[in-house]
Amino acid sequence: MKKLFLAAAVSSAFFALPASAQLYLGGGGGVAKTDTNETAWKMYGGYQFNRTWGLELGYTDLGRYRGSDIQARSLAATATMPLNERWSLLGKVGATSNHAEFAGASNHSALLLGIGAGYNLTKNVGFRLEYEDFGRLSSSSVGGDSNGRDLTLSVKYTFN
Repeated sequence: MKKLFLAAAVSSAFFALPASAQLYLGGGGGVAKTDTNETAWKMYGGYQFNRTWGLELGYTDLGRYRGSDIQARSLAATATMPLNERWSLLGKVGATSNHAEFAGASNHSALLLGIGAGYNLTKNVGFRLEYEDFGRLSSSSVGGDSNGRDLTLSVKYTFN
């Protein structure tokens, strides 16, 4: 319940921003590396304070880990370096809560790191290719814990 309340509070803060705010939403798919190679998908939303700094919430389904589903919820600060009108580089650092659904697993909080590149197709629509490291996937003491990583291509819509 606390997590739901926190997510609602952060989400409402995004919608209370001035009309000139750079809010964005995105989603896409790709490949994740858990204990095997998996199909992954993600959804994210954020606020770009200026051309460089932003804040982003995300949900990533990393596929399967030890035969069960694994998801990550994240909050990260983003740094964007525009290369020209269309291309930019992206870096992110934040926290992730990884949730594995196998017996004996528990949620594990970890450092989230990411890098990527963006391409703006129009003023509002763009693409993003990014690599993210979600850290250790579970606090379970069963065997050696794996780190979760993904490579995704997503579509991003910016509200102007």
